[in-house]
Amino acid sequence: LRLLAALAADGWDGLGVFAGEPLTLEQRAEARSLGVAARVIEIPGVSDLALEALYSLAAALVFPSRAEGFGWPVIEAQACGCPVLCSDVEPLPEVSGRAARLLPFDDVPAWARAFRGIAAPGSPVRAGLVARGLAHAAAFTPARMAAAYVDAVRPGKGDRES
Repeated sequence: LRLLAALAADGWDGLGVFAGEPLTLEQRAEARSLGVAARVIEIPGVSDLALEALYSLAAALVFPSRAEGFGWPVIEAQACGCPVLCSDVEPLPEVSGRAARLLPFDDVPAWARAFRGIAAPGSPVRAGLVARGLAHAAAFTPARMAAAYVDAVRPGKGDRES
């Protein structure tokens, strides 16, 4: 929300779309106090098809997480050709395959600069993030994930005896 307010103050006229969990009452109050409530779109309980469309049409996935279990939204966005801005906390650098802009959680000016650098049509930074993201996400196909899982749990894996 603070990023949306910073971008609006600089003349960006886009919307912030929040898909998944609804905003909390505190977040809605903050959006009002920052003057961006009219620019916030909430889509709770979004379907997989709608989420794919949102990723495909977004200027970027903005993922400012303080702590993360795995970070599936990063890979989902990359698979849809959406550039990713995410926090520099683990495991996001690893999950993103270094195919995202990694930023300190609380540095709103850095997030704003990064967003402006990729939101412009024809941006070479955007093109690079999209290309690297698509290549990275290709490793997460169901077949490759299943093969990696089978390999990880195969009996004898890690045994030093032959």
